Amino acid sequence: MATQTPPTPPPASARPKMTIYGGGKPPKKRKRRWVRIALWTFGSIFLVLLAFVAAVAYWLYGDYSRITSNSKDVKEATKALDLLPQADAPVTALVIGSDHRYTDGSSPSRSDTFMLVRIDPKHHVVSLLSFPRDLWVEIPGFGMDRINAAFSDGAQLQGSSPTKLALETVKNLTGLKVNYVAVVDFRGFSDLVNNLSGVYVPVDEYYLHTQAMNDASPIGERYSAIDVKPGYQLLYGADALAFSRYRHTDSDFYRNARQQTFLRAFEQRAASRFHGISLTDLPDIKNLLDTISSNVQIGAKGGSPSVRTFVKYATLAPSLAGHFVSARLEATTGMEGDASVVFATPDAVKSAVHQFTHPQTLSSPTGQLPTGRKPAKPAKPKFKPAVPPASVTVSVLNGTTKEGEAGTTATALGGFGYPTSSANADTQSYTQTWVYYRSGFQKAAGDVRKILGTGQTGPLPATFSGASAEVVTVLGTDYGGKLAIHPPKKAQSSALPDTITPDNQVYLQQFRDAAHRAHLPGMYPTVTQSASEFAPFTTNMPIRTYVIRNAGHGYNSMYAMFRMPAVNGAYWGIEETGFVDAPILANPATTRKLDGRVYRFYYNGPHLHMVAFTWKRRVYWVINTLLDDLTNPEMVAIARSLRPTG
Repeated sequence: MATQTPPTPPPASARPKMTIYGGGKPPKKRKRRWVRIALWTFGSIFLVLLAFVAAVAYWLYGDYSRITSNSKDVKEATKALDLLPQADAPVTALVIGSDHRYTDGSSPSRSDTFMLVRIDPKHHVVSLLSFPRDLWVEIPGFGMDRINAAFSDGAQLQGSSPTKLALETVKNLTGLKVNYVAVVDFRGFSDLVNNLSGVYVPVDEYYLHTQAMNDASPIGERYSAIDVKPGYQLLYGADALAFSRYRHTDSDFYRNARQQTFLRAFEQRAASRFHGISLTDLPDIKNLLDTISSNVQIGAKGGSPSVRTFVKYATLAPSLAGHFVSARLEATTGMEGDASVVFATPDAVKSAVHQFTHPQTLSSPTGQLPTGRKPAKPAKPKFKPAVPPASVTVSVLNGTTKEGEAGTTATALGGFGYPTSSANADTQSYTQTWVYYRSGFQKAAGDVRKILGTGQTGPLPATFSGASAEVVTVLGTDYGGKLAIHPPKKAQSSALPDTITPDNQVYLQQFRDAAHRAHLPGMYPTVTQSASEFAPFTTNMPIRTYVIRNAGHGYNSMYAMFRMPAVNGAYWGIEETGFVDAPILANPATTRKLDGRVYRFYYNGPHLHMVAFTWKRRVYWVINTLLDDLTNPEMVAIARSLRPTG
């Protein structure tokens, strides 16, 4: 049999198409192997992400449950709270700082921090109002006492709630509705700060009190030990707590200001630390939440804040960064029996509450800052007197019945520089204005007539022999009451405030030496402030030089202190550092380009608290006292006076 060659298959175009009966679909092709692998990998990652989110949610919910699992004391206090307002309306919380945990049972408890916090979600502003712990108030059921006694009285009275009594005391004092109460345990304060790896705080002075000082002092003058040096720096738990609670050498007013300073610093640090959260941050967040849940209790009307509420304020927090305003309670110290207390009048309390609830009235007056534009030169006058006005005395007499005509005209002529006087003429029946002149002053009289825009000139009649002026003007009814030529405008004054004195040498050597030690391009103030004096850090180091640590870097820095002796506890300072992105520099109220520099202005309500600028990759700032004792013009003048030391 002969071998047969298989037929060659026809081309694809010539092959018959397959007919599909019954409306069916052609069989699917199997996907390529790499596609299957990619889909499976994506699905696996997605499942892992779901599991991860579930784990984070479990963490958050566990901490949420612990924060809102309140003690019997806080649960009782929530009965005295007010219902939450409608969405986007401001809410108010009372924050009580205590050294007592509810797990401590009946052990003694104390509180030395009472602070109202108002959050306005619509206008993105937080207002603060602190009460001195020695404020003399009425405590419901106990009578008049220091405000911090409310917490201890409630703790010692069987069946009472210390938090509720403190809340009722504050509500009775202020008349405010309070929506939340938060009790913070000071013993967990240090852990909270350490969880953030410290907080950058602008320390205004050298806080030093050692155990040796206690041993050498009478019992009544022994305080907690503290050694916190001045300047912007990273404070950890123990030092941060000591700074916030210090009041050894000043007063409750400055103590409240220190607490608010720390609160702002804490907010800045948290915003900076968790901006752009990554996976590596989650353990830190978990530790922070664990610390908060172990040391903070938060109560609301009818129970605890919902998860939705926590999420709402967590998402709102970034927009509140840098928008803190402090209301101020004007009070005085005095004696009640043998006790030193703080008194505030009802009007003072009312004013502080109004500031607290109307933070817009404490808005930063940025419109009062210098514009940086040079004062406009006065326009070249269209009219130039032939005789210098300062060399011609002019007397203006009212010859009409228009009251005050001579006085206003004399004032207007004074705008040209004429020494003037005014009086009534011998009669008020002049219909025409006359400008009379003594011998030699005819041209000067012509100048005055042109300025008036009407009248006749002539030699001074004998009837005016008693007049001492070189030019005597008698106003008639033909004068309309306004000068035909307006006085030239004066250039704006750039004078320094009365309390600021130029002095190019007084601080130069100290700042030059400090800049040399710190290896910085130093700046020094070329003015002095009359109520301040330079306060040396130590005998051997008048200006502190040190290193600010951040993220593994060290920034050479220096800080100079200035004391205001007439105000106990008032220190302001000048910081110079390479830490150009320090948290304190975030969110200035405004900027201005002045003297070739771009200045950043930071306010505390209407008070200018800090002025900063950058030069040669370093940042320099002037920071006010804790209570902003320097005026806004003084702050601007000192900052603008800074000049290179070398």
